[in-house]
Amino acid sequence: MPRIEAIRRPPVNFDAFVDEVSAGLVTLYGPAAAEDYRKKAPSAISTSLAHPAVRAWAAFDDAPGDELSARALVVSAQRDGVGHITFVHVLKPYVGRGIEGELARAAVAELRACGVLGISAEPVALCPLELDGAFGPLGFQRIERQLMDAPLNAKPLSGPLLSQSVPADSGDYVRVADIIVDAYSDHPGRDLHAEVRTPAGAESFVRTAAEGAYGMTRPGFIRLLRRSGTPVAAVVGCEAAPGIGFVLQVVVRPEAQGQGIGTQLMREIAQCFRDAGLSRVALGVTNDNPARRLYERLGFRKIMPVNAYVWWR
Repeated sequence: MPRIEAIRRPPVNFDAFVDEVSAGLVTLYGPAAAEDYRKKAPSAISTSLAHPAVRAWAAFDDAPGDELSARALVVSAQRDGVGHITFVHVLKPYVGRGIEGELARAAVAELRACGVLGISAEPVALCPLELDGAFGPLGFQRIERQLMDAPLNAKPLSGPLLSQSVPADSGDYVRVADIIVDAYSDHPGRDLHAEVRTPAGAESFVRTAAEGAYGMTRPGFIRLLRRSGTPVAAVVGCEAAPGIGFVLQVVVRPEAQGQGIGTQLMREIAQCFRDAGLSRVALGVTNDNPARRLYERLGFRKIMPVNAYVWWR
């Protein structure tokens, strides 16, 4: 069995991880995304591992002379009392040996010992992983999800714009957060998204998104829609990779649903992405989310499954 250790700096063979993840990104988002990752990953991982809210574990090879080379990595973070497992990768020569399970146990044990209210694991697997076997025995619920994307010039996304929404400024973030909590009060994705459970958690999510935590943001990527002066819907987006817009949240208050507002918001954020020079838009959605049908009507198609795993006290 490999040696599992907590780490505060990248392993000496981190370049091997960068190579494999970059190859996966070519398939997912294209060559520009892979090249951008190659440039940014070494400094980004060093900065992340130095952050007090971030924890990482590596599985090391005990072969003589190779004790500092990692076979696999897992990275987690704590935000607002909830743990998030954001990265899991096993190098190709070691796939199929159950190493992801060993790393999951270490990460989950540490987060639970810290007293988190829950843990969400939603890594985008860019290598073969047996995540059911890693998280299932630890009491996690699997939530089936998928990544979808569409070309921004798709006709359904280029429909008429009614210019109903406006860019949200920092003073509006609390209003966007309130809509998020209201929209998820009886939503199938509530168990997955920790940020939708409380106004404070939702506002923290909006502010960190605006600060670029999930990807580059620009004016208009966070939008608010009012009806008769009352905020009823919002959309939060970012540039997840070069040329790729990503919709983090699109939410409509329950009493305003079924009126085409979600479609309008998607077209307006698509226009913002086009104005920024982007070419595609992506998002993640649970398989049982009724909004998936809306996305399909707007030209979105499945890229890959990204099952998530959640545990709540």
